[in-house]
Amino acid sequence: MAKNKKRGTQPANTNKANPERSAELEQELDAVNEPAAPEPAEEPAEVKEKISAPIEDLLGSVVKEQKSGAKKTEKTEEHDEDRDSDKDDHPKSKAKSKANIRQIKHGMSATILTIIFIAAVVLVNVIATIIFERYPLTFDLTDKKKFSISDESIDYVKTINTDVLITVFADEDDFCYLSDYTNQADEVMKKYSQYNSHISYRFVVPDSNPDIVAEYGVDTTSAYDIIVETNPTSDIKRTRKILLTDLVTFKDEFLQNLNSYYGMTIEQMAKNFGALRVLQTYGSMVEASRADEAFVSAFMAVADPNPVTAVFLTGCAEAAELSYLHTLLEANGYFVQDIDITKEEIPEDAALVIIPAPTKDYLPEEVQKVEDFLENDGKMGKQLLYCASIQQGKTPNLDELLAEWGLQFEEAVVCEQDTDFYYQMPFNTIAASVSDNFTQDVTADAPKLLNLGSRPIKLLFDERGNTGTEAYVTSNASAYTADMNNGETISNGQQIYTAVASRAVFSSTDASATYSNIVAFGAVETLSDQYLQNARFDNREYILSLLNGVTGKTNTGITIQPTVISAELYSLTEKQTSVLQWTFTLIIPAVVLIIGGVVWYRRKNR
Repeated sequence: MAKNKKRGTQPANTNKANPERSAELEQELDAVNEPAAPEPAEEPAEVKEKISAPIEDLLGSVVKEQKSGAKKTEKTEEHDEDRDSDKDDHPKSKAKSKANIRQIKHGMSATILTIIFIAAVVLVNVIATIIFERYPLTFDLTDKKKFSISDESIDYVKTINTDVLITVFADEDDFCYLSDYTNQADEVMKKYSQYNSHISYRFVVPDSNPDIVAEYGVDTTSAYDIIVETNPTSDIKRTRKILLTDLVTFKDEFLQNLNSYYGMTIEQMAKNFGALRVLQTYGSMVEASRADEAFVSAFMAVADPNPVTAVFLTGCAEAAELSYLHTLLEANGYFVQDIDITKEEIPEDAALVIIPAPTKDYLPEEVQKVEDFLENDGKMGKQLLYCASIQQGKTPNLDELLAEWGLQFEEAVVCEQDTDFYYQMPFNTIAASVSDNFTQDVTADAPKLLNLGSRPIKLLFDERGNTGTEAYVTSNASAYTADMNNGETISNGQQIYTAVASRAVFSSTDASATYSNIVAFGAVETLSDQYLQNARFDNREYILSLLNGVTGKTNTGITIQPTVISAELYSLTEKQTSVLQWTFTLIIPAVVLIIGGVVWYRRKNR
């Protein structure tokens, strides 16, 4: 009984933090729930009431203790929070908090800068890819920029204001791999389109595009031909063909042997056997590129509203071919033809005829062709360039025509006594005076012209009717003339190297004059390939300026000399292109991303 009393009076405690006490409490509860044993009769009544107390009272006591513990815990937590708050108010805590904020800001800035940099790299690569697709990546590493176009060409190309289309009848890869020269042609062609949006190009495979080939004529176009064309008006369409052989210059020895043994020029050989075959067979004989020259001359020919057609007369054993003059005129937009005067007529559209010192006299009917050309049915407006030579024999028929215009070539050679006016030999003379007429394209203030073995020109009259004569290039007063056979002196004093005879017709409405001119040179060698290419003298500029002036050609001042290729064009192979693409599109962005991540991580944990 005493034990039961003690248990009933002990405070209940259900704190789960004490497992032993909790187990004891469960035992006490189980004991309370067990059926009560019969009590002896002698037990007092008040004790019996305590033992049989309701279970709700016992549980209420336990709940009360649990609530009391919970309140104590809440107070403890509040106390801890207040203590933490006190710590935050401490100066060290505030400094640490500011440092954390600063790290977060640096980290965010580094992240933003990294993202911007990566975006910029990606944007640059996208733009570069587009540009490289439009303009393939190549580097001209040659010492004289042989795979670039000249400054003069750039200046002219920028002035073209009509649409010009270049059509290459070949696959682009096949065209480029054919030779270094075609590779260069491909490069300069693309550069033109960069400098002027009016210029475009295309590659047409003949077998795959029969309709396009038919537009130009199946019989007039061949594989690897290049057609430059424009259509400035609905009624006029000009085209010019460039052959593979037009893109290059062959060695002089080869051209001389070709003419000596086969009686053909390189142009004739290309016409007979095909330019592709000639280039493949005689590629080792090529010494220079003419790609820039060929394209610019085609541009000038098709884009010039008033193109000039120049005709070289052959068939009478001419003393010189003047191949470089032929090239020079083409380079400056002339349409150039070779006509055998003994078999063909002078074309009606010809504006300039060139007679390069025939050693065989013209027949009367051939002279009549020239005379009719100059008279032009009384309208005038035609130009003749006549060159004499000490190699010529008697040419009475031609001499008679020239005399009618007031010009006469004497049977002698001009020599110089003053060493300042001849080069190496007394008969290789240097002009002392050059007229200002038609020197608009000459850069030198006092042009120096070299004349080899010039025959002196005599002016038969200054003016007769509507015909007049004038000396354009003369010697120094120390010059003299010598006999061509024995070298004996014939006369002393100033001599004439170049003269112009003009004949005019006047308009009945406004009295304006239209002229036909004969430009006479005493030495065909003045216009020879060697002299026109000699940079020490101004023969090239002067001849071109004079002819541009008398023909009224406006596109002047462009002369492009062939350049010899002595180095390879550095172009990217497919493997190198692939490496560059992966480098710029993947490797560089990845490296930048990694570096940016490392920088951001280090700053974040600093």
